[in-house]
Amino acid sequence: RQFEASVHESLAIYKHVSVRFVIMHTLTILFLFIVTLFFYVYSRLKKSRRYFRDAGIPYIEPHWLFGNLKDAVLMRSSFIVELQKLYEQFEPHRFAGIYNLFNRIIIIRDPEIIKRMLIKDFSYFQDHGLPASKNVEPILNNLFNLEGDEWKNLRIKLTGTFTSGRMKIMFPLVKKCARDIKPVLMQYADTPEGLEIRDLCARFTTDVIGSCAFGIDTHSLQDPKSEFRQMGKRIFEFRWQGVVRIVVPKLPDWCIKYFSLQTFDKKLSDYFLKCVKDMVKYREENNITRGDFLDILIGLKNHKEMEKLKDHHEDADLAKFMSQISDKCIKSDVEMTIELMAAQCFIFFVGGFEGTSAALTFLLFELAQNPHIQEKVREEIISTIESNGGEMTYDLLNKLPYTFMVLQETIRKYDLNGSILIRKCGENYKIPDSDIIIEKGTSVFIPMNGIHHDKKYYEKPNEFYPEHFTKEAISQRHHFAYLPFGEGPRVCIAERFAKMQILMGAIYMIKDFIFELSPKTKLPLRFLPTSFGILPVEGGVWLKCRPYKA
Repeated sequence: RQFEASVHESLAIYKHVSVRFVIMHTLTILFLFIVTLFFYVYSRLKKSRRYFRDAGIPYIEPHWLFGNLKDAVLMRSSFIVELQKLYEQFEPHRFAGIYNLFNRIIIIRDPEIIKRMLIKDFSYFQDHGLPASKNVEPILNNLFNLEGDEWKNLRIKLTGTFTSGRMKIMFPLVKKCARDIKPVLMQYADTPEGLEIRDLCARFTTDVIGSCAFGIDTHSLQDPKSEFRQMGKRIFEFRWQGVVRIVVPKLPDWCIKYFSLQTFDKKLSDYFLKCVKDMVKYREENNITRGDFLDILIGLKNHKEMEKLKDHHEDADLAKFMSQISDKCIKSDVEMTIELMAAQCFIFFVGGFEGTSAALTFLLFELAQNPHIQEKVREEIISTIESNGGEMTYDLLNKLPYTFMVLQETIRKYDLNGSILIRKCGENYKIPDSDIIIEKGTSVFIPMNGIHHDKKYYEKPNEFYPEHFTKEAISQRHHFAYLPFGEGPRVCIAERFAKMQILMGAIYMIKDFIFELSPKTKLPLRFLPTSFGILPVEGGVWLKCRPYKA
C-alpha cells in the first residue's frame, strides 16, 4: 500500500508538472505569436504609410496605427470636425492623401476635379464602396448600397419615383403631418424652458416617412413612444458590430452570420420587412392606392408601369451616361420582390428621417438666433399663402425664394449627409492635369463640409448668411462647390422630397409660432463624437415658442 501511495503521489506530481509545462509552453507560443503578429502588422503599416510620400501625393504624417483621424477613431472628436481640419491643412492643394486605420483615402478639394469624377468620369467612381452583405442582410439591397449593374438597373427602374408630378401626389400626405405639429407646439407655448426641437422634428419626419414610404399612420407626433418611432431611433444607436464592419469591410458571409456582425440589428430589419409585406398584402387584397412611394414600388412589382428616362439633364455628359445605363436596364431587368421593396423603403426612411429632421432643427435654431431673418421668412410665407386664398399648395413652394435661400444656407452650414461623399475607384484613374494615379479599390472622399465652409466660395463661411444663395452669388460660384445631395447619376433621387419635407415642416411652424433660444441650449453648440447620427448636439437644441399674432 505504501508503494501504491507513492506511485499515485508521483503520478499526481507528474500530471501537475505536465499540465504546468503544457500551459507555459502554450502561453509562450501564444506570446511569441502575438509579438510576431504585432511586428508584422507594424512593419506592413509602416510600409503602407510611405505610399503617399512615394507617390508624390500631398499628405500629413499619420499616427502609425490610427492614421490621420486618430481623435475621431478614439471618439475624442467628431469625424466632421477632424475632416474639416484636414481639409484646411491641405490648402492650397487640389487633392491630398490621408490614412484612416488600415485604409488609404484620397481627398479631393478641387470642384473641377469633383465635377469630372461625378459626371464625365463617373464610370470610374460609380460605387460607394461601403460594407454590405446582401445575402446576410437583404435590407442592404437598396439604391444606396448596391453597386455595378445591380445599382444601374434599379436606378433606372426608380428614375420616375420623385418627379414633380409624384411630389404633387404625395404633397397632401406631407401637409397632413405638418398640420399635426401645431397642437404639439401649443403644449409648450410660453413655457420658460420650451422644448427640445430635434425630438419634435424627428417625430414629424417619422410620421412623414411612415405615411409616404410605408403607408402607415405612425402618430409619432401625438405619441413619442410609438413603436415605429422607437424602431427609427434604434437605427442610429451605436453598435460595436457596425464599427467592426467599417474597420474590416470585406468579411465573408459566414463570419458575419456566425458572429452576428450585421450592420443593423436583425430585429430591426425584420420589423421593416414585415411592415412592407403586410401593407403590400393589404393594399393588393383591398385594391387600395394612395399615390405614395409604396404604391410606385407595388406598380413596379406587378409590372403595371415601366419607368423610362424622361428627366431633362442640363449636363450633356450626364444625360448621355443616363441614356446608356437606361439601355442596359432594358436588356437586364430587375425583379421587384418584397425584400427589394423593403430595402428601398428602409433607405428612404434612413435618409428622410435623420437628415431632414437635422436640417429642420438647425433651420429653426438659426431663425431663433436671427429674429430679423425669422420675421422676413414669416412675412414671405404668410403673404404667399394669403395670395392663394389661404391654402398652401405644392406649387407655392416655388414662390418662396427667401425661405428657400434660408433652407439652402442651413444645409450648407450643417451638412445634411454627414460631411462627405464617398466613392470607390473602380479602375486605375489619372487625376486630371497631374501625373497621379488613383489605384483601383482606393476610397475617394469629397469633403462637402470643408468645401461648404471654404472662404474661396462663401463670403461668410462660418456665419448663417442666406445671401450666399442669391442668384448673383450662385452664378459667381463653381456649381460643384455646393453638394448637399451629391451630383451626377448617383445624386440623391429623393432630393425634391427632402426639400419639400423640410419646407413644409418649417412653413407650418414659422407661420404660427415665434421661436427664441431657450436657456437650456448650450452655446456654442457642441457636436457629440460618439454617435453615428448626423450632427448630434450635446444637451440637445432647446427652443422657446409662443403663438404668432398678426
